[in-house]
Amino acid sequence: GKVWTFHEHKKYEFDLEFDLPVAYPSTPPELALPELDGKTEKMYRGGKICLDVHFAPLWSKNTPRFGIAHAMALGMAPWLAVEIPSLVSLGRIKEKEGEGS
Repeated sequence: GKVWTFHEHKKYEFDLEFDLPVAYPSTPPELALPELDGKTEKMYRGGKICLDVHFAPLWSKNTPRFGIAHAMALGMAPWLAVEIPSLVSLGRIKEKEGEGS
């Protein structure tokens, strides 16, 4: 799939991959943005975003009521809101051609 966010009136869109672990729903899905691999410290190899500190405790308290939509809204969205502005300001990512607002 795709995820996107706006920063300074510009749209930043990325390919999303997610993996459901064997222990799902006790364990949250793994969310990855492969094209950002290596561009931030808050990411594991393969572009998997780090959700351990903030999202995993929330997930474990709400198992099995949480699902993939919760992972996107409460895990991916805040990550994008914090990391994309930082990556833009560091010059590690730029708006893609044709993705204007």
